[in-house]
Amino acid sequence: MIYIVEDDGAIRELVAATLEAAGHDVKAFDCGGALFAHPDFSKADLYLLDIMLPDMNGHKILEKLKKSTDAPVIFLTAKGEEIDKATGLQLGADDYVTKPFGVLELLARVKAVMRRYQKTHPQTVMSFENLRIDTESKTAFAFGKSVKLTYKEFELLLYLAQNRNKVLSRDQILSSVWGFDFDGITTRTVDIHIKTLRQKLGDNADKPLFIETVRGYGYKFVCESVDVDDD
Repeated sequence: MIYIVEDDGAIRELVAATLEAAGHDVKAFDCGGALFAHPDFSKADLYLLDIMLPDMNGHKILEKLKKSTDAPVIFLTAKGEEIDKATGLQLGADDYVTKPFGVLELLARVKAVMRRYQKTHPQTVMSFENLRIDTESKTAFAFGKSVKLTYKEFELLLYLAQNRNKVLSRDQILSSVWGFDFDGITTRTVDIHIKTLRQKLGDNADKPLFIETVRGYGYKFVCESVDVDDD
């Protein structure tokens, strides 16, 4: 989830639409007060903050955020604000994008910052409603009980969970979990593993708690995240 704080409506909508088109979940706010009024203000994976805002500037927002989260922050800055950029980086910002900016530059910077953060903050436990995935021990627990999974079943579950609420084609799943060069593997293999995985998790294809079928295309992990532990 990416949170945007930007008072310019046109820029806010452009940034939100760009990130959503790239597959990110987004929440947008027009000021710092609106962000901190949100009950999950500290739960974002990344923050995009304008510096010049009507109630509190981006630097103040960053200082307050650092008391509750270590998620990365990218500042959106106007040309000529070199001092603001330097101050932001000294306060702990991870990058900045100068307005006006191109959408490809924005996406590249978002991707780079999130990749750096994930390398230094590896997730070991992902917790969802009725499901817990431990990436270090490669184990899963559904409804409080341990689930015995094969290596590929675990890799499949992990890939789906890491792409929660995204519709994934069978070809995407096949190439990501099995690899492009795996001889003798077809998209039917994905269907078979999904079926077995559902059975082991106690999931129901007709009323899915975890894995939803997108007819004629692929699958989507639909379970809601409740917590993530970084050990």
